[in-house]
Formats: sequence, structure tokens, C-alpha cells
Amino acid sequence: MNDILIGVAMAIAGHLIHLVKKVVEKRSSGSRVGLIDYVSERPYRTVLGMAGSAVAMGFMIEADTVSAMGALAVGYMADSGLGMLGGKKS
Repeated sequence: MNDILIGVAMAIAGHLIHLVKKVVEKRSSGSRVGLIDYVSERPYRTVLGMAGSAVAMGFMIEADTVSAMGALAVGYMADSGLGMLGGKKS
């Protein structure tokens, strides 16, 4: 049970790391956007990223392969993967 809680926390951390990275990229190009503004500009994509992460975590839990690094990667890549599927950078 402890592994699952740590996994969920790491998946959330992965999402946050990716979101902060995107905000920093936007700010380096001159935009004055903050984290909340960035998420507000793309609410559906944020929710879809979280849902994808939850599904991946479900698979990891079912297979009994939850690890902190795996969960962090799932959280980070769930949002990043949507950008690749959509064919545009955000």
C-alpha cells in the first residue's frame, strides 16, 4: 500500500515538473504566464493528461510493478505525450 501512495505522489510530481518546464519555456520566449494561467489555457489537455497518468498507474498497480521512478515518468510523459499526439507544441 505504501508503494502505491508513493507512486501516486510521484506521478503528480511528474505532472508538476512537466507543467513547470512548459511555463519556463513560455517565459523564456517573453510570455508572462504563470502556472495557473498555463493550466487555465488548456484545461482539457490537463485533465486528459491526468486521466492518462491514472490509467497507466492502474496498469502498474495491477501488474504489481509500481516504482517511484516509473510513476514519475508516467506523470511527466502523460502530458508530454498528448502534445506529440496532437502534433503541436504547447
